[in-house]
Amino acid sequence: MTYKLVLFFFFISFLMSSQVKVSVNYSDVPLSEVLLDLESKFNVKFAYNANSIGQQSISLIAQESLLEDILIDIESISDISFTKETKRYYTVKKIKDKSLTDTQRLQRVVVKKYIASGISVNNNDTSIQLSPKRIEVLPGLIEPDVLQTIQLLPGIQSPTETASGLFIRGGTPDQNLILWDGIKMYNSGHFFGTISALNPYITEDIKLYKNGTNAKYGNRISGVIDIASDSDLTSKFSGGAGFNMTHGDANVKIPINEKVGIMLAARRSIADIVDTETFKNLSKRVFQETKISEGNKVFEDDNVTTTMDLFYFNDATLKAIINPNENNSIVFSNIITKNKLDYGFLIEEYDEASQDQLDIRNEGSSLAWNRKYNNSFSHDINAYYSNYNLEYQGTNSITNEFNDRLYKQNKVTDAGISFNANYVLDSISKLGFGYQYASNNVKYELSFEDSESPEDNYFEMRDKTNNSHAIYADYKYTIRDKWLVNIGGRTNYFSSVRRFFLEPRVQLEMYMSPAFKIKTSVENLHQSVSQVIEFNTQEFGLENQIWVISDTEETPVLNSLQITSGVVFNKNNWYLDIEGYYKKINGLTSFTLGFDNIDDFFSKGKSKIFGLDVLLKKKINSYNTLFSYSFMDNDFTFNSLNDGDPFSGNSDITHHVIWSHSYDWKNFKMSLGWNFRTGIPYTRANGLIETNEGPEIDFEATNGARLPNYHKLDFSVIYGFNFTKNSTWRGKVGLSFLNIYNQKNVLSRKYEIRQSAEDDSFVLREINKNALGFTPNLLLHVNF
Repeated sequence: MTYKLVLFFFFISFLMSSQVKVSVNYSDVPLSEVLLDLESKFNVKFAYNANSIGQQSISLIAQESLLEDILIDIESISDISFTKETKRYYTVKKIKDKSLTDTQRLQRVVVKKYIASGISVNNNDTSIQLSPKRIEVLPGLIEPDVLQTIQLLPGIQSPTETASGLFIRGGTPDQNLILWDGIKMYNSGHFFGTISALNPYITEDIKLYKNGTNAKYGNRISGVIDIASDSDLTSKFSGGAGFNMTHGDANVKIPINEKVGIMLAARRSIADIVDTETFKNLSKRVFQETKISEGNKVFEDDNVTTTMDLFYFNDATLKAIINPNENNSIVFSNIITKNKLDYGFLIEEYDEASQDQLDIRNEGSSLAWNRKYNNSFSHDINAYYSNYNLEYQGTNSITNEFNDRLYKQNKVTDAGISFNANYVLDSISKLGFGYQYASNNVKYELSFEDSESPEDNYFEMRDKTNNSHAIYADYKYTIRDKWLVNIGGRTNYFSSVRRFFLEPRVQLEMYMSPAFKIKTSVENLHQSVSQVIEFNTQEFGLENQIWVISDTEETPVLNSLQITSGVVFNKNNWYLDIEGYYKKINGLTSFTLGFDNIDDFFSKGKSKIFGLDVLLKKKINSYNTLFSYSFMDNDFTFNSLNDGDPFSGNSDITHHVIWSHSYDWKNFKMSLGWNFRTGIPYTRANGLIETNEGPEIDFEATNGARLPNYHKLDFSVIYGFNFTKNSTWRGKVGLSFLNIYNQKNVLSRKYEIRQSAEDDSFVLREINKNALGFTPNLLLHVNF
């Protein structure tokens, strides 16, 4: 199969079609005239408000270039952005000024096309920028899912095959800082992570950091995903609506006047309305080997009746934009995400009833004021509030015999305010600095009521608050096509442990030629809130991780040191990016990771990660190909485990390869991608051993075995069309196939002791959780 796939990709790599290439030479030409010239040369149309263009003039020289590349260059030297609505029509809008602690514009080209339209690398810091509205079709995706798109990049994996389960360079998902309009998100997935909870149709920009994060980002030790929703004021009522086989969505932008606008957006699952093949496959993947799929069976041949079957998710966003003048902007954002599950079962032979209810909410608000005083100085003042609440209740009863109840709640309340100042010292140096305050309260409650044996009842609660203060600064020195030096520092104070933590950060880049540069970065990071595994609700099989605040005993502050070095080559539509890194994490515990061969045994440890990320991209007219490769050696060391010797980390993926292809033909956009990775480690069991307390599992060395290799092939195609000649009503239909050849991939392997149905003996049962099989999806979406 692998041999055939390689041949297939080899031949498809030569497919291409011709596109118009022209040379342009603009010297201080008004932008409005440039757009007219491009309309004539490329037979396209630009729709824009003359006020947004203003009196801007640009200077640009490009030899034999595609329209797309010219537009990217114009974006880099102006304050406008282009959105491709159809094959011929583009919309043009003004973008807000960016702070010095954000992306900075160089004199010429700052952002270059990275993987596809809408995904680019920032040459002025280490971030990768994504614009969902401009992202081309990607393998297996018919919507620009933000978190799934990120997984195409080297160094980012999802061993659980979910959208929100992002492991960035060996870090766990809870070690990632995810911001939505400045609101900290403690749950970013729908349907137990399979779908992103962040609406792509109202998302304007995403900045991703794998290393070299700006000093304004803190309290996480792995990646940063900073998401900004649409803040563009529009003069006309506009919006969009659509559906696929998992959910429907709608959004509108309502102009109040020239200075005030409102945006509303919402999505909701359709599983409780219509049962689609896509949702069936996702459900099979999510609920396999859980209490829901097993129906609370005691024996394999138990006859189980479903008495309640309810699941849905939704999210909603409300945003108000106020621009009183060109030097001030005020934005008020709100977001709510919800997942609701209610399942009930009845084993009629024993009259045993069971019910599981789960409610997960994440809601937040933010208020941001940006003030520009002159061309040299500006500031931002931001306030946010975030609330996460997980509540689970499981009951099990037999009439007139017993009634057991298990209850769990995890609540996080996070509120803060920050001040960011930005000062341009001269044409090559800039300074950004600020202060942040945050108050984070985390509550955890777990209780069990046993009606037959009240002595087994228990109640556990943990309620802790951490007040953090941070002062930070960034100094940036740039000489175009020669040097980039970014020196930053951050000081944190965490009240939960009553300590200060220093975080130096350095980024250096040196251009050996216009097409070749070398780069390096060093950063030291700390984290005071993280997730731990609780085993009391493991029978339920879902959501067994809870947020906790660091203390001086069981949950230490996490600390990460990362050193990264690499090279970039970018010429003639070839792009090669190679990065090697070393990452060391301290403060890990057996409660935060969980190991199969220990039970409720507390142990502290650390991890060392050596990795290499390679990204190679080539564009040939309408055809793009991308090759992404990651190597990682992630070792854990715990003094009380494995005799103190290092062993493979839980998510250690040694090799990971993605080879994707995209091709445009008329109004069709197609994409095909192959994904391969080595299996993750697991702890193999030899069998059962008898003890005084009954049978126990005899495990081999911790994480000493590996699952079979994982691989799949995905495909997507989207067709765009217009309802009207002036393109005011536009639509698209899409079709995608995940895992085309229906490969049976194993995501995890565990073991349990189960009583035999034939006698009183016990048997060892192997539990494999399989990845998603062949899964189709359809899309219809309309914009107006």
